[in-house]
Amino acid sequence: MDMLTYGAIGMAGLFLVLFLIASGKAGQKTVACGMAQNELKQLKEDDRRQRDIIASMKSSLATMEKDHSERSRVFMVLLELARTLGGSLEKEKLPMLLSRIAQQLFDAEEVIFFKIGDEGEELAVAESIGLDAKIAQELTVKVGDGYIGHTAAKRVIMTKEDFETESNLIKQKLENTRDKRITPILCIPLVQRNNVMGVVSLGRIQRRSKEERNLLLIFQSLGSMALDNAGLFEKLYTKDKLTGLLNRRYFDERAMAELNRAKRFGHKLSFTLMDLDNFKAFIESNGTQAGDKVLARIGQLLNEYVRKIDISCRLDDDKFAAALLETEKGQALQFAEKIKKIIDYDATINDQAFSSQRLTISMAVFTFPDDGISYEQIFRDASQKLHEMQAKGGNVIISDIGGEST
Repeated sequence: MDMLTYGAIGMAGLFLVLFLIASGKAGQKTVACGMAQNELKQLKEDDRRQRDIIASMKSSLATMEKDHSERSRVFMVLLELARTLGGSLEKEKLPMLLSRIAQQLFDAEEVIFFKIGDEGEELAVAESIGLDAKIAQELTVKVGDGYIGHTAAKRVIMTKEDFETESNLIKQKLENTRDKRITPILCIPLVQRNNVMGVVSLGRIQRRSKEERNLLLIFQSLGSMALDNAGLFEKLYTKDKLTGLLNRRYFDERAMAELNRAKRFGHKLSFTLMDLDNFKAFIESNGTQAGDKVLARIGQLLNEYVRKIDISCRLDDDKFAAALLETEKGQALQFAEKIKKIIDYDATINDQAFSSQRLTISMAVFTFPDDGISYEQIFRDASQKLHEMQAKGGNVIISDIGGEST
């Protein structure tokens, strides 16, 4: 070989070496680039996972906060339920209180308190929220019929889901006998000693709680005990048997409590004292049976015309009283005039079969704090003034303890 050939071979070798070196570096760059891309992909995946974890934590915290808020709300409502029902309540006022608490506890727009009849065969509306007044007045349910009657017959809490698990025969009967004007989702029977006292129907519920079943059981237990205790308390301590009104002792307790509340919140509290004129002479002429008939009728009238939030009672013999909560003197006077007119023209009270003597009534209206701040003092002053006016013939309404009468 000549020198030229050796030179060519050397140059080719050199180019080959350079090519291999360049290829190696390119391969290294390719590998490095791939590794960088993998790392970037891993970083993006880690970032996505972190974002998912943060979003999950935020969602969990929001749920925990919501659950905590819900538990706090439920706790406060249950506390109110226990405090409210733990006191000495009148049986007639419990349906309203239980309905309001049920509305808050279960977030229901429609709440209906059905009260069992004396015969135990029919339920009627005693209180309602979110139900048309006309429907509430005419709505009655036979025990065993529809969702309400079925709940009363079974004496167990029933939910919408529970009704759906009943047999086809029962479901067909429920559908045929239910009142389509109401939409119960939850039905709570109030039962004590296996006796149904009423059913609370809840409809148009905005949200169902996870603790719904437990809350239903708690509400049923407390509500049933309160209703039963109020009935026993009413029979034993609070009611006058002849008139159905509160007795004097319980009236004094309630009136004092309301007077203290009026002082605390700056409300007006009015009272109306009522005393039949010449009732003793009426008894002598017509007998005690006729007198009892008159007293019972006055009790019926007061129960009918005195507001549910107010308190009426038979003080003694032919004396009655009403405490009118958050009522100004002028409003109390209008009430007294209305009651007097009703009594004056009531056929039962002034039945001509009794005698030619016409029964009249005198009244005294006084207001806290306008006429005094002491319950005993203003009652004593009003009673004394009423007695003086009756000695002059009665048949008046005293609107000012100082001496004004109409």
